[in-house]
Amino acid sequence: MSTRLIPSLVAVSTSLLLIVGCAAGPDDESAESAESAEGDDGASMPTVETDTVGTTGSGLDCRCPAGQEFQNGLCYRACPAGWSGEGPVCWKPCVSGFTDTGFFCHRNSSIISANTSKCPWYNKCGLGSSCSTCPSGYSKDGCTCRRDAYIYAQESQGRGAGTTPSCSSY
Repeated sequence: MSTRLIPSLVAVSTSLLLIVGCAAGPDDESAESAESAEGDDGASMPTVETDTVGTTGSGLDCRCPAGQEFQNGLCYRACPAGWSGEGPVCWKPCVSGFTDTGFFCHRNSSIISANTSKCPWYNKCGLGSSCSTCPSGYSKDGCTCRRDAYIYAQESQGRGAGTTPSCSSY
C-alpha cells in the first residue's frame, strides 16, 4: 500500500466517524447538559442573521456608518460604483467576454471558419491573398480565423482594515 494513501484513508475514516457521531445525536447526558445551558428563564443562545447590511442577533441591531458596508462582521469603506467588495479589497469586474476566476479574468481561445466567399475556386482558403476575411479580434489562418486565449490580472484596490460596527439593543 502506498504511503500517500495511508494519510488519505485516515482522514476519510476520521471524517466518517465524525459524521456518524453527529448523525447519531447526543446521548442522554449531553441532552441534559444542553437543556441546562438554556438557563432557568428559558432563554436560548442568540441567533445571527448574516449577509445583510444591518445584521441583527437576538435583540441587537448592528449598523455601519454612512459610506461603509457591513461584511463578515466588520464595516468596510464602500467600493467605487460597479466594483464588488470582498473583505478589505475592491475588485473591478472583468470586461465583456471574459470570465472572472478570482484574481484573474480569462477568455478562452476560439477557432471559427473564415469567410472565403470572395476567394476563387483554385484558392478556396485565400492563401497568399486577401480574399478570405475574419471578424474583428481574430487572426486569419487561411480557411480559419483564430482568437488566442488571454488572461489578465483583475484590477483591485484596498479599502483598509475593517472597523467594528455600532450595535444597539432594540
